[in-house]
Amino acid sequence: MRELERKFKLKYLPTNTAEPVIIKQAYLLLQGPKHLRVRIINDQIAFMTYKEIVSSIEKKEYEFAIPIGEANELYENAEHKLVKKRYCSKFNDNQVDIDVYPNGLQVVEIEFEEELGELPDYCGDEITGQKEYSNIGFALSGKMKEF
Repeated sequence: MRELERKFKLKYLPTNTAEPVIIKQAYLLLQGPKHLRVRIINDQIAFMTYKEIVSSIEKKEYEFAIPIGEANELYENAEHKLVKKRYCSKFNDNQVDIDVYPNGLQVVEIEFEEELGELPDYCGDEITGQKEYSNIGFALSGKMKEF
């Protein structure tokens, strides 16, 4: 499935977000633009995701639900991990995810079908494609493992 996404620094947390979830994420395979990860949400549900980076804004993504026990085992045995708090919202019918990391960094990710004509006012500087703001970079650094 094709995914188009842009990322920004967060200026402030909007009031129209859902209650946050805690996401634990581990990278099982990193091979150039292709990676395989396991994601655990609120220690209750889990997904295995294959992603291939096409460009700074476009990715191919395939996600499948997996049993929580197996996800926990994969997560615990992985070397490259991160944890984040995610707030979800919508803006002009686009999915908006706001991720808060243990070091205080706050990032807005907006998924879209057509190019974004307008941005929410809580979006700051654009960081799309900047490796130092990627989840893989955070996981490789080992600095985002817990709050």
